[in-house]
Amino acid sequence: MDHRSTTAWINLSAIRSNYRKLSALAGKSAVCPVIKADAYGHGALAVAHALEREGAPYCAVALAKEALELRESGIQMPILVFGAPDRSWSSIAIRLGCAQTIYTEEHVRILASAARSVGTRAKAHIKVDTGMNRQGLSFAKAKAFAGMLSDYPEIYIEGVYSHFADADNLDPSFTKLQTERFELALEAFRAAGIEPKIRHISNSAGLLFHPNARYDMVRPGILLYGLSPAPGLNLPDGFEPAMTLMTSIVHVRDVAAGESISYGRTYTAARRSRIGLLPIGYADGYPRALSNKASVIVRGTRAPIVGRVCMDMTMIDLTGIPGARAGDEVLLFGGRELPVSEISDLLCTIDYEVVCMLSKRVPRIHTDEDAFDGSRQERKNYVDREGSPL
Repeated sequence: MDHRSTTAWINLSAIRSNYRKLSALAGKSAVCPVIKADAYGHGALAVAHALEREGAPYCAVALAKEALELRESGIQMPILVFGAPDRSWSSIAIRLGCAQTIYTEEHVRILASAARSVGTRAKAHIKVDTGMNRQGLSFAKAKAFAGMLSDYPEIYIEGVYSHFADADNLDPSFTKLQTERFELALEAFRAAGIEPKIRHISNSAGLLFHPNARYDMVRPGILLYGLSPAPGLNLPDGFEPAMTLMTSIVHVRDVAAGESISYGRTYTAARRSRIGLLPIGYADGYPRALSNKASVIVRGTRAPIVGRVCMDMTMIDLTGIPGARAGDEVLLFGGRELPVSEISDLLCTIDYEVVCMLSKRVPRIHTDEDAFDGSRQERKNYVDREGSPL
């Protein structure tokens, strides 16, 4: 086991609860959890197994390699690969039973060739660009694309999908336009004889705010992890953040007034101060941009970061926390006391980036107990029982 005190605790009970709430919101639409990018930093294997036990009918990843890792861990549910077909991976994805995304003639040729090499039909979802202008077939070219597909019987079109660009906007007009364009593409495919089993366009924000666009399936990502799709957007009651980032003080030193701290001398103590050293830095995914801005929680009290965040270490001011000492636990973010959104606001970014940037050298320990309260003793008890983090 990695005994490093800097650890991301992942509450799988929260993720399962969030999934159930998403399923209730989705109604008759299937819920396809998005677990790309190592489940947004939460640990894809543990998250996928928890959701499969919860009854998730589908899941989505960005890369065929991510799908391979899930299958090798025993995941059986259908998997959609968002990334375009790759000559070196498409045949593997077909053998794994994954659906692959197509939207160009080149993709179709790659997938058809891979299907012939494997000796079975390839499953595909056509991605339609309805206004994101990132990837996808132009909605206006659906008819021509459908005609071209008729020459490739090796490919089975299971689904057609698109992606909202602005579904969290209070002004719904662009999302409405995207939905109308999606309908035009679906009609063109129907006219050409393509009746997809699964139509999907809604991400987390789409699921929340656009019930008319839920179709056969919805693809929530960030909501699954109890975080907000957009800055300042309050979630419905009951969604619970799953990640808590913790460390502990490894050293405390007294610093005289007028002494500076860390690289560049960006902080100078205005009084005699007690400075705590934390074993976390930007190599762990705790950004240098938080220098002299963020605070952490020690013994229930805020302690500001002082000086620049280093590659492996960060300093905090403990002067206002009597009794703080080496070994004390430190909350870096998570839960209600210090939400991820506070960190993302300081960085002028979104919750997604904060959890995704945690590096692989930060151990993830997954808990799946409804009664788990996150206290130090509870965490120690859990590690003593369960052993190594997943």
